[in-house]
Amino acid sequence: MILPGMAKDNVTLVKANGERFEGLKAVVNLRRIVTFNTDVKMESKDLIIKHLADGGQEAYLLLDVVLNKAEDGIPENYQIAVRKVAVPE
Repeated sequence: MILPGMAKDNVTLVKANGERFEGLKAVVNLRRIVTFNTDVKMESKDLIIKHLADGGQEAYLLLDVVLNKAEDGIPENYQIAVRKVAVPE
């Protein structure tokens, strides 16, 4: 179970239309991203850019976006199946 306090990765959501939402927090791993930032709609084919401590970046293509409603004390959250891709220029 992932809780909001565990979401420490700094990410930017890049919508398919190019719109950007910066300063989001998430838990990022190679196959899945979890975020409690549900005020921004996330959809398949959007990108999440993870900002690394050394100044680098990693990009993830959103494949399957599931919005989980608040339940059992866990706030509403997105659980997203992803694939790592090249960082866009």
